[in-house]
Amino acid sequence: MAEHEHEFEGHEEELEAPKDSLWRDEHEMEKSANIVYFLTLGIVSGLILREINKKTKFPYSPMILSLGILLGLLQKSLGYVGESASILSKMHPHLIVFVFVPVLLFESAFNCDWYTFKYQMVNILLLAGPGCGWGAILLGAIFKLVLRYDDNDMTWYQAFTLGSVLSATDPVAVVALLKELGASLAFNHLIEGEALLNDGVAMVFFIFFNKFSKAASGKGEAVTAGQVVLNFVRNSLVGPGLGLVLGILAALWTKRILGDDIEVTWLTFVFTYLTFYWAEFCFFKTSGLLAVVGLGLFWSAFGKTRIRSSVEHSVHTVWGFVQYSCDTLIFLLVGIIVGTQVIEETFIHKSDYIRMIVFYFFMILARFIMILTFWPFLRCFGYPISKSEFIVLVYGGLRGALGLTLSLMVGCDEELPARFRHLSVFYGAGMAAITNLINGTTCKALVQYLEMIENPVVKKKVYKKYLEELIVNSQDKMRELESDQFYSMADWNQVNQLIGQPKFIEKIEKLETEIKYMIGSNKVQASSNNLYEGLTDQEIFGEVRYRIYRIMKGLYYDKFEYGLCEEDTVRLLVESSDIGLDHTKAILNIWDQLYKNFLNFSSVNFFFKVKEMPLIGPFARDYMIKHLGFVYDVTTTFLSCASEAFHLTGSFPMSKDAVRVVMEELNREIEKAEGYLGILNDTFPEIVRAIQTKRASHSILTHQRHYLDDTQQNGLVDEKEYQLLKKEINTRLVDLENHQFEMVLPSFHVLAMEFPIFSGLVSTDLDNIIKSAYEKKFGPDEIIYEQGMTCQNIYIVSKGNVVDEFQGGSIKKGLGSLITYTNLIGDGTCMSTAKTTADSLLYSLNLKILKDLMIKNPDFEFKIYINSIEYLRKMYENQSGPLANLEIKRLLDFFRTKSKLKKFTANQKCDFIFGGYLFRGELKDINNKVYSQYNYIPPQDTECLVTKDCQCLIFEDSVESFNNQMLKQLDLDPHKDQQIQERYSQIKRTSMMDKSKHH
Repeated sequence: MAEHEHEFEGHEEELEAPKDSLWRDEHEMEKSANIVYFLTLGIVSGLILREINKKTKFPYSPMILSLGILLGLLQKSLGYVGESASILSKMHPHLIVFVFVPVLLFESAFNCDWYTFKYQMVNILLLAGPGCGWGAILLGAIFKLVLRYDDNDMTWYQAFTLGSVLSATDPVAVVALLKELGASLAFNHLIEGEALLNDGVAMVFFIFFNKFSKAASGKGEAVTAGQVVLNFVRNSLVGPGLGLVLGILAALWTKRILGDDIEVTWLTFVFTYLTFYWAEFCFFKTSGLLAVVGLGLFWSAFGKTRIRSSVEHSVHTVWGFVQYSCDTLIFLLVGIIVGTQVIEETFIHKSDYIRMIVFYFFMILARFIMILTFWPFLRCFGYPISKSEFIVLVYGGLRGALGLTLSLMVGCDEELPARFRHLSVFYGAGMAAITNLINGTTCKALVQYLEMIENPVVKKKVYKKYLEELIVNSQDKMRELESDQFYSMADWNQVNQLIGQPKFIEKIEKLETEIKYMIGSNKVQASSNNLYEGLTDQEIFGEVRYRIYRIMKGLYYDKFEYGLCEEDTVRLLVESSDIGLDHTKAILNIWDQLYKNFLNFSSVNFFFKVKEMPLIGPFARDYMIKHLGFVYDVTTTFLSCASEAFHLTGSFPMSKDAVRVVMEELNREIEKAEGYLGILNDTFPEIVRAIQTKRASHSILTHQRHYLDDTQQNGLVDEKEYQLLKKEINTRLVDLENHQFEMVLPSFHVLAMEFPIFSGLVSTDLDNIIKSAYEKKFGPDEIIYEQGMTCQNIYIVSKGNVVDEFQGGSIKKGLGSLITYTNLIGDGTCMSTAKTTADSLLYSLNLKILKDLMIKNPDFEFKIYINSIEYLRKMYENQSGPLANLEIKRLLDFFRTKSKLKKFTANQKCDFIFGGYLFRGELKDINNKVYSQYNYIPPQDTECLVTKDCQCLIFEDSVESFNNQMLKQLDLDPHKDQQIQERYSQIKRTSMMDKSKHH
C-alpha cells in the first residue's frame, strides 16, 4: 500500500512539473484554426451578400448584421462554426477597437474630399463636438426621466455614460445609399464627417462620465473641474495634433519612395496603427481615435499628392479591400454579440424590451432636438441644409460598431454594477440592430418621398444623351461581331433583348416625357436635338463654366502625373476648380482665388536682400526658392491649362454666344496671370531661371521613368537592367528635390549656350553668334523696332518683358524669349512692333549671321520656321485653318514630330496628303484654288502645282485628326451629339418596326 502511495506521489510530482517552454496546447491551436476558418467564411458570406446587394439594392450593412444575429442565435446548433461564433462573441471589446476601428477611421478620413470636408468643417465640428455631448445628456435624461430607471439600475452619471455610448453614429448604410441615389457630396460629407469625428468625441465623453460615475459610487478617485478641462483638451486637441505631426513625417518619408507600391501601402498602414497606439498608450495618453482621424484628414488634404501617381491606384485598391473586410467582419461580430445577448442574457427583464422600443423613438427625438438646437448655426456655415436634408440627417443617425464596442467596455468593467453593465450591452446591441435594420433599410424610401435628390433638366438631358450613346456604341459592336465567322449563327434579335436595348429605349422615352413635363411642351419638344434647348442663359453659362472647371481640373492632374508641376501646385489649383464648381452661376474668378494664396513681394524682396548675410542667409535663400518656385509653378501651370481649355471651349456643343461670353471671362483670367508672371520675371529673373531649370530636370526625369516602364512592359528591356535604371532615375529625382540652385543671372554666353533654339549648333557657329551680340537696355514703353522698318537684329530677353504688336493682336514675351522668329523668315522688314513694358535688358543678335546659319544648317532652319507659327497664325488668323484653335505647346509638338520643311521650285508638283503650311511662294490645287504665303493647306487627295518657288511644312498626319483625338479624349467632339442623335433615331425606328412585326 505504501509502495502504491509512493507511486501515486511520484505521478503527482510528474503532473505538477513545469512544462517544456516549447509546449503548446493542441486544443487551443484547434480553436484558433476554427476562428480563422470562421472569419474566412464571414468574408465569403459578405461576398455573397455583396452580390445580393448589387441585384436587389438592399443595403449591405443590415444584411451582414442580420447574418451575424442569426449566427449568434443558432450558435449551439452550428457545431465548431457555432463554437467559433461563441468565442468571438466573448472577444474583449478593446481588441475590436485596437484591430478594426483605426483602419475604418483612417480609410474614411483618407478618402474624403478635403475641399468639401473643409468647407463643412464648422458644421461637422458642431455636430460631432458639442452636438455629441448634448446628445449624450439628452439620451441620459431619457433613461432617467422617460424610461424611469432608478438608481439601482443606473445613476444619473451612469445614464450619461450610456448616453455617450449611444451618441456615436455609424451611418455606413445611409452614406452608401445617398451616394447611390446621387445626393450632394456636401451632405454626404456632413453625415460621414460627423460620424468620423464623433466616434472619438463620444469615447472622450464616455471616459469622463464613467470616471464621474465611479467617483460618485466611491470606486474611483474624485474628479475636479480642472481635471475635466485638462483631460478634455488633451483628448480633443492633442490627439488630432499628434496625428497631424505623424502625418507630416509619413508624408516626408513617402515622398522619398519612388515606384514601390508595397512600401508606400505598408507605410500608410504602419503609421495608422502607430498613431493610434502612441496616442493611446505611449506618450500623451490621449484619444487614439481622434489622432487617427487627424492623420487621415492630413493625408486627405496634403498626403495624397505625396504619393506618386504610379502607386496611387495600388494604395487605394488595398485600402478599399481592407475597409470592406473590416466593415464586414465588425458588423458580423456585432450581429453575433446581439444574438448571443438575446439567448444568454439573465439580467435583462421583459420590461426592458418594451423600454427599448420606446427608447428607439425617443432616441430619434433626441437627435432631432440636438440638430434643431444647432440649426441656426448649421444654416450660417458651410453648405446650406434644406428641410428634407434636415430630416434625413435626423433619421440617418444609425448606431453601429463603435457604440456597441463602448457598451461592451462598460460590460467588462467589474467596478460597475452588474445590472447597469448588462443594460449597457443590451441597449448598445439593440440600437445597433434596430437602427440598421429599420432606418438603414427604409431610408431610401424616405429620401425618395422627400424628393431630396435634385434632378434638374440638364442632368436628365445629359443622362438621356448618355443612354443614346450607349445604344449606338452597342449597335456598332454588334455590327462588328456580325461580320465575325465565329458569331455567324448568333440570334441577333435575342442578343438585342439580352443586352437590354428595348429597356434602354423605354428609359429614354420616359426621360423625354419627364423633360417635356419639367420644361413645358411649349418651350421644347421631347425629341429636341439640342441638349441645352429650353434652358435659361444663366443655366447655359453655368454649364459652360462647369465644363471649363472640370476640364482644367483634369488638365492639372495630367500635368502633375507627368511631372510638369509640383504637388502643392496641383493641390491649390484643384481646390480653385472645386471652389469654382460650387459657384458656376458667378463669373469666372480663378486667378483671384489663386492670387490670395501668394505673399506680397515686399517680404520676398527683404529675404532677397539678406540672402548673403551670415546665419539667416541660407534660410532666406531657401525661403525664396521654395516660395517663388511655388508661385511660379502655380502661375505657369494655370496659364498652360487655361490656354488649352480656352482653345477647347470652341468645341462645346451648346450656345456659341454663351461660350463666347465665358471665353471672354477666361481670357481676362489669363491676362491677369500673364501680367503677374511678367512682374515675377522682371523682379526675380535669377530665381525664375533656377525654377525653370528644376522644372525642366524634373519633367525629363519623369519622362525617362514613364519611358522605362513602357519599354519594360513591352519586353524591350531586361528585368535586371530595368531595376538598375529605375533605381538610378528615382535616386536622381530624390537628389533633385534637395539640390541647391545658383541664383546669379547668367552671362549672355551661358544663356546662348543653353538657349533651346541654338542647341545642336557646333561651337564655331555659336561663337560667331556670341561675338556679334551686344547688350542693350530699354526703359518702360520704349520701342525696340516698328512694323515695316528694315530688320537688322533680333533679340533675346534677359530681363523684363516685351510686347509684340501687330494688326489683330499681340504676343507678350518674357525672360529667355527670342523676338521675333518672323523677322528671320520674312523679306527683311519687321512684321510687328515690339516695345518693352518695364525696364528691360535685351541681347541683340545679328540678323545676317543667323540667316546665313539657317542656309547652312537645315535643323536650325526647321526650328526657326516652326517657332514662327506662334506669330503667323495670329497675324494671319483667317488663313490659319485649324492651326488657330490648337494650344501652342501641342501645336509645336505636332510640328516637331509630324512635319518636314521642304523647298520646291516653280512647276514642280508636291503632295499634301495630310495638309501643310506655306511660308513663301504660291501653289494651286487640282481645282485651281491658289494658296499664297502664310496659308494653311488642307489635306489634298491629288498633287498640287507650284506656281512660284515655295517653302512649306508638309504634315505627316492631319491637324484635324490630331485635334479630334484631343476632343475625343476630353469628350468634346463638336459633331458627336448630332451624330449620336441621328444614329439613335434610326435604331429606335428599326427597333419599333421589329417589335410590331413580332406582335
